[in-house]
Amino acid sequence: MYYNAPDEPARFPTPPVRILSVRLDDESDAALRGLCARTGLTQTEVVKAGIGLLARESAASPAALGLRFGLVGAFDSGDGALGREHSARVREKLTRARRATRRTA
Repeated sequence: MYYNAPDEPARFPTPPVRILSVRLDDESDAALRGLCARTGLTQTEVVKAGIGLLARESAASPAALGLRFGLVGAFDSGDGALGREHSARVREKLTRARRATRRTA
């Protein structure tokens, strides 16, 4: 794709881009400007970095998302830490089962 005036031959190759306009409230605008000032990045670079960060974060495992959103242990089992301590509980049960097997053998 080339940018050129209608009466000029193609001179300046430009990469294909999509232009997006966004409306920012005062708080978001201040945050964007602050990020640009602190990082030395352009507004476009900051927005692209934010999109990349959200894309990577949304690719997190279901377990990580469950922890992030407080879903692990959120359902009432009578033990509020049941989900968070799942690995320790499984280890404990396996250890007890091994001990019981050794005693009977």
